[in-house]
Amino acid sequence: MTTSSMAERRDAILFSRYGLAFDCATLDQLVERALQQAATPQLYCTCNVNHLRLLQTNALFQEAYGKAAVVTVDGRPIRMLVRLQTRHDVPVVTGADLFPALLDKLRPGIDRPFFVASAPEAAQALAAQLVARGFAADAIGQDSPPYGFERDAAYSANLVAQIAALGTTHLFMGVGAPKSELWVARHFAELPPAHIFCVGAALDFSSQRKSRAPRWVQRMSLEWLHRMLSEPRRLVPRYAGDALFLVGILAGRRLAPIVPPRT
Repeated sequence: MTTSSMAERRDAILFSRYGLAFDCATLDQLVERALQQAATPQLYCTCNVNHLRLLQTNALFQEAYGKAAVVTVDGRPIRMLVRLQTRHDVPVVTGADLFPALLDKLRPGIDRPFFVASAPEAAQALAAQLVARGFAADAIGQDSPPYGFERDAAYSANLVAQIAALGTTHLFMGVGAPKSELWVARHFAELPPAHIFCVGAALDFSSQRKSRAPRWVQRMSLEWLHRMLSEPRRLVPRYAGDALFLVGILAGRRLAPIVPPRT
């Protein structure tokens, strides 16, 4: 069996069981891909257990994922699940890892990033980091939308216009899931040919607005516990629901077909 046919068989198995054809590129390979000029908008989704759960019932989230050029496994629980049930190994590429790795590789005079952050301090700090590396201030876009902006047609139209006017090559959405993905999907046809990343708290981590779990905690696959303890009211119910969802998959539940293998 050729390498290509083995990859096709793996993708078919993953889609059949999980409804998604996870991308098996490594972090470095995805960064390299994201540095190539895009001819059309390229949406990157990093799928964690909560995303997988929401995808079973949220039709708009399904539509957003259906536009994705890349869907990665964001977290070891899905990787372990895939390994246990299919004996295939898929790389873990989290948004919290992909964003800083790509940010470090962006090039002054070539790339024109736009940050949509949950707080102005995060967007400003990220822009300042790039200016310190030689980026022109007017080659960087930033916005911190108010609560409910996704339902404000005028605000969204203005934001899309700003993104287009900059000639954005990389759009980073950090306003949470599924809000980021839904907004991108709603305005997908209006966005410029950019690499688009919905990476949640990654903007807060890289701007040092929030602290990510220490490396040793990440290596022990306990980053979820660190995050839960930092935001218990929001994350305890979410993680409890995610855990029950995983139990259902282990018991044999097949998931909704969302993103088929790319041909």
